[in-house]
Amino acid sequence: MGATGRKLLVVDDDDAFRESMDLEFTERGYQVITAPDHRSAVGLAAVHRPQYAIIDLRLENERGLEVVKDLVERLPGLRAVVLTGYGSVATAVEAIKLGAHHYM
Repeated sequence: MGATGRKLLVVDDDDAFRESMDLEFTERGYQVITAPDHRSAVGLAAVHRPQYAIIDLRLENERGLEVVKDLVERLPGLRAVVLTGYGSVATAVEAIKLGAHHYM
């Protein structure tokens, strides 16, 4: 499958992290779309229809879990991974219940 067939949405409020993820996954054959916040993520997902998403748990003034919920509702086949440096059992369980495939 070519790059156009493997679309990845990266949602993180850290510009450097988004750029790093973009570079790393582009080199691995993904078409990467990046978003700094919830609203941008939902809008870009509607246009680009990614199959995969990497979503930060803590976005500036927002919860990444709300992004997971909205993206999975709009794109039922989406395979989402929640990344965090602030993990807990409670947020891991909530992420999976909302449709995330992995929580790291």
